[in-house]
Amino acid sequence: MKTIWLIGTVLLISMSGYSQTITISGTVKDSGGELLPFASVFLLPDSSNTLTDSNGKFLIRTQPGLKTVRVSYTGYKTIQSAFTINRDTSIRFSPEREAAQLKEAIVSDRRYSQRDWIETTRTGTTTLTPEEVNSIPVLGGEADVIKVLQLLPGSVRGVEGSSDLFVRGGAADQNLVQLDDAPIYNTSHLFGFLSVFNPDILQKVESVNGGFPANYGGRLSSVLNVETRSDVAEKTHGSGNIGLIASRLFIEQPIVKNKASVWISARRTYIDKLMKAIGEDVPYFFYDVNGKIIVTPTRHDNIQLSFYGGRDVLSIFRDRNNDGEGFLTSYKSGNNSQSLRWQRAWSSGWSSTVSLLRTAYSYDILNAFQDNRSVASSDIEDLGLKILLSRKLTPGISVMFGGDWIRHDVSPSIFTVSGTFTEFFESSSAAGRVADEIATHTQAEWSVAKRWLINTGLRTSMAVTTNRKYIIPEPRFSARYKLAKNESLKFSYSRMAQYVHRISNSAISSPTDIWYPVTDSIRPQTSHQISVAWQKLFSGKIYASVEGYYKSMNDIIGFEEGTNLFFTTEFQSKLIQGKGSAYGLEFLVKKETGHLSGWLSYTLSWAWRKFDELSDGNRFPSRYDRRHNGAIVMQYALNKNWSVSAVWEFISGSRFTPVVGQYAISSPTGIGVDLLPVYAPLNSVRLADTHRLDLGIKFKSGSDKRVQSEVFLGVYNAYNRASPIGISVEQKANGELKYTQPGLFGTIPFVSYGFKF
Repeated sequence: MKTIWLIGTVLLISMSGYSQTITISGTVKDSGGELLPFASVFLLPDSSNTLTDSNGKFLIRTQPGLKTVRVSYTGYKTIQSAFTINRDTSIRFSPEREAAQLKEAIVSDRRYSQRDWIETTRTGTTTLTPEEVNSIPVLGGEADVIKVLQLLPGSVRGVEGSSDLFVRGGAADQNLVQLDDAPIYNTSHLFGFLSVFNPDILQKVESVNGGFPANYGGRLSSVLNVETRSDVAEKTHGSGNIGLIASRLFIEQPIVKNKASVWISARRTYIDKLMKAIGEDVPYFFYDVNGKIIVTPTRHDNIQLSFYGGRDVLSIFRDRNNDGEGFLTSYKSGNNSQSLRWQRAWSSGWSSTVSLLRTAYSYDILNAFQDNRSVASSDIEDLGLKILLSRKLTPGISVMFGGDWIRHDVSPSIFTVSGTFTEFFESSSAAGRVADEIATHTQAEWSVAKRWLINTGLRTSMAVTTNRKYIIPEPRFSARYKLAKNESLKFSYSRMAQYVHRISNSAISSPTDIWYPVTDSIRPQTSHQISVAWQKLFSGKIYASVEGYYKSMNDIIGFEEGTNLFFTTEFQSKLIQGKGSAYGLEFLVKKETGHLSGWLSYTLSWAWRKFDELSDGNRFPSRYDRRHNGAIVMQYALNKNWSVSAVWEFISGSRFTPVVGQYAISSPTGIGVDLLPVYAPLNSVRLADTHRLDLGIKFKSGSDKRVQSEVFLGVYNAYNRASPIGISVEQKANGELKYTQPGLFGTIPFVSYGFKF
C-alpha cells in the first residue's frame, strides 16, 4: 500500500507541475491515410522530441509561443511547419513517400518496421504488416497471420498445416490471443488448418514472446495482439478474394464525413458446395464475419465498436440401408466476441483507453440414431473491462498505469444421452465454474543517460474463486543500452501468471479441448523469464537480432496417463501440476526495402517437463521440444506489376513415446495370457525432421485503375515431401512392432484472385 501511495503521489505532483503548460498532439499518416508508428517528431526551439505510438499518435508538452514542428520517417519526405500556438492544439501530418520521386518502382519501408524496436527496451517482439501476411504462399493460397508467425524465431507450429503456436517451450493455451482487446479461445478453422483472422481487416499484428509490458498478462508464453482497421473512411472502399479454400469480401463506408464510418467483412469456405457439384459429399463448411463502427466525435476522441463471429459446421449422415434411418454425426463450434473501445487525448497531457469486452467459445457434438441421442458440449464466456492511462511527463520520462477485470464463466463438459445409448453411457456434467481475474499495473520508462533507457513495471494479478483467492505480483524490467546509432544491447525480465487452462490429450488444439479456470485445488501457472538481445541495423536496410532466453514454469498442467478427458467430469482428480523449463537462442535477419525483401530465421531450443506422477518424477523432454527450427522467406519485385515469393522451412521432429517391448501375464480368466506393452522413457523418441518449399508468383494491376486486381499462383510443398503427422503401429506376424510415419499434404497447387476499389 505504501508503494501504491507513493506512485500516486508522484503522479499527482507531476500533473500539477505541468498544469500551466499546453499540449501539441497529433497524428502522422502517409498521403494514403496509413498510420506511421514510431515517426520522429521534433519541436523547436524547445529541442524536445518524441516518437509516435503504435497508432501514429504523438503528444508534446510545451509553453505558448512560436513553434516549429519537424516530422521525419524512414522512406518519407521530412515535413517542417511553424505555428504560433497559445492553447492546446491538434495537428495532422501527412508526409509523402520518397519512392514517389524514383523512376522505377521500389518497395519502400513498410509500417511497423522491425527496425523501430531498436530504439525501445522491448525484446522478443515482432510486428507484421498486412502486406507481409498477404505476400507469403501458404496452404491453399489463403493468407494467414499465424502461418506467417510460425516462420519467425521462437514460434513453433504443431503438425503440418496446424494453426497452433508453441512459443519458447510453452503449450498453445499459454498464448494470449486478442482481437481488438477481446481474447480468442479457439484460433482455428478447418480443424486447425486455417486461423480465424481474416487478412482483409488487419491493421496491426504484434507478437510479444518476452520482455512483456506491464499491461500484458494472463498467459505464460506470449501475447498475440491483433488490431483491425480503425481509421474513419473518407470514401467507399471494397476488396475481395476468391481462392481454392474460401472466398472473402470487405466493404468500408463513411457514415458522417470525417466523423464516422463502418466496415464489414465476411469469409466462407465452399468446399461443401464444390464437392456437391461434382457428385461428392463433403458436409463441412466454416464462415466468419467481422465488423466495426468507428466514430470520432471530437479531435480528441476515437470510439470503436467491434464484433466478430465465426463457426465451423460438420454434419455426416450415414444411411447404409437407404431407409432414411441412418446415423447422424454433427459438430458445431465457434467464437464470437464484441468490444467497445474509447480512446481519448486529454488536454492535461494524459491519454486514456477504456475497453469493454465480451467473448465466448463453445462446441457441440451430436450423435443420433432414430430416437437415440448423445450430445457433448462445452463453453466458456468472458466479460471484461480494461483501463489504460499514459503520459509523457518530460521528453525523457513516460508513465503508464491501469487495470483489468475479466470474469470467466465456464461449463467445462456436459454429456447427455437418451434412448438405448443409456445402456452404454451415462449422462454426466462437470460443475460449472466462475472465476474473477483482476489486475492492476503501473510502468515507467526513462532515459537515465545518453545511451541508457530503462523500463520498470509491476503488475499485480488476482483470481477469486468460490472458496479461494490467489494474489500474484508480476514484476517487469527491461533495459536498452545503445552501442551505436543503429545498434542496441537489451535485457529483460518478466514474471507471468495464468488463471485459465486448456485441458487436452493432444499436443495440438482439438475441437473438443476444454478450458478450465483455477479452483481451490488447481493452482495458477506461473513463470519467470529472462532475455538478452542484440539488435542492429546494417546500412539502413538490413535488421539483425540475436536473442537468448531462459524460462522456468511452475504448476503447469498435465494429466494422469491413460485418462480420457472427453468422458471425464472430475477434472480436479485427474489433473496433475508440475514444473517446466525452456531455453534457447533465436536469430533473425530481415530486409524490408528494395526489390528483394524477406527474412532468415533460426531457433535452437530445449523444453523440459517434470511431474512427480510421471516418469518416476524425473525430468523428461516436453512434447513441444523441437531442437532446430529455421525458415527462409523471400519476396522479389520483378517490376511494378509482377513479384515472386518463396518460403523454405525446416523443423525438427516432434516427440513421442514408443512401445519397445511386451511382457506376458496370465489372463484374468485363467485361460491363456495377455500381452502388456513396455514403453520407452517418456517423449524419448522424435519423429523425422521435415522441410518444405512453397513458391508463388503474383500479378497486380496498375494502381491507377479504378478497380485493381491481383492474381496469386503458387505451389505448396513444391518437391512433394510429406511431413509426418503421427505414428502408425503395426504388429508383424512374428510379434514385432513396426512403426511408420504417415504424412500429410504432398504437392498442392493453388490460385487466388483478389480485387479492390
